Amino acid sequence: MKFAIIGTGVMGRGWITQCAMTGHAVHCFDTNAEMLAGTPAACEQLAGKVAKKFKIEDPEFGRKTFQNIKTYADKAAFMQTAKDCDVFLEVIFEDLKLKCAVLSELLPQLPDKVVFWSNTSSLDIDMMGAAGGRPERSIVTHGMNPVPLMPGVEVVPGAKTSAETVAFTRNTLLEMKKAPFLAPNIPGFWVNRLLVPQMLDAVRLLEQGKIKVEDGDIGLNTSLGHPQGTFKLHDFVTTPTMLRVALEMYQASNDPRLYPPLLLMRMVKNGEFGASSGKGFYDWSDPRNPKARDLSRYVVGAAEDMTGQLK
Repeated sequence: MKFAIIGTGVMGRGWITQCAMTGHAVHCFDTNAEMLAGTPAACEQLAGKVAKKFKIEDPEFGRKTFQNIKTYADKAAFMQTAKDCDVFLEVIFEDLKLKCAVLSELLPQLPDKVVFWSNTSSLDIDMMGAAGGRPERSIVTHGMNPVPLMPGVEVVPGAKTSAETVAFTRNTLLEMKKAPFLAPNIPGFWVNRLLVPQMLDAVRLLEQGKIKVEDGDIGLNTSLGHPQGTFKLHDFVTTPTMLRVALEMYQASNDPRLYPPLLLMRMVKNGEFGASSGKGFYDWSDPRNPKARDLSRYVVGAAEDMTGQLK
C-alpha cells in the first residue's frame, strides 16, 4: 500500500516508521524543511529501536525502513503523488482550525477512493471530515507515542463514516501489527477522556503544594504499575500539547476538570516544554537520567499568602 503523510514531528515520524517498516511505501511532507530533511534518518534510528525491543534479527531492518520513505519539500509534488495513495494521514499538531484549513485545501484534490486518517488525540472527526469533503471516508487513527513501540491505536469513526472505511482501517492496522480499538467521537475519545483529567489533577495538586514531582511519579509507577509517572508523561507529550489538548477538550465539553491549571500555562510561557526543550517537570540535561525539578516557585498559596504579596 501507499501512504501520504503530512506532518513529520514526533508523532508523524512514529507513523512514518510504522508504515515503512511494515513494507508500505510512505510519501511525506512538512512545511518545516529542517524537520522534513531529518525524517528518514530519524525513522531508520527508530526502526532500530523496534528491532532491538522485539528481537528482530535482521541487520538490514533499519535500512529497509529508510528505503520505503520519500520526502517532498514541494507541496504540489507531494499532492500529485498523494493522488495514487491508499491513505492520506494527517499528523498536524492539535489545532482544529488549522487542521480543517489544511484539509479543506488538500483533500478535495484527491480521488474519492483515498481514505483520510487523522492522528488527532481529541478533536472531532466529523468537523475534519466535513472540511475535507469526504466524511464517509474519514476516521481517526490515534496512535500512542512512540507509535512503533506502542501497539494501541484508537479508531474513532464519525457520524457519517462508512462501515467499509471502519473495516478497511481496522484490517490495515491489524496487518501493520497494531492493536486497534473502537472509541466514541466525544472530547478526548476514550484514552484521553480518562487520562487528561487525571494528568491535569496531578498538576493542580503540584500547584497547591500537595505533592512533589518525584514523589508523585514514584507513587504511580510503584503502586499502579505505570511505566512512567504522570509528570514524566507530561514532559514527553510536551506542555504546549497538553495545554492545547486541555483547552480543546474544555471548549468542547465545558467540563471544569479540563480547564488547564495556571502552572501549566506558566510553564508554556516560560519555554519549559519538557524533554524536547530540555526542561519541564524534569531537567533533561542528561536524557538518560532526568532529574525531577523543584517547582515550588509555581505553587499558588492560600488567599492570605497571595494578598500578603501585594502589600
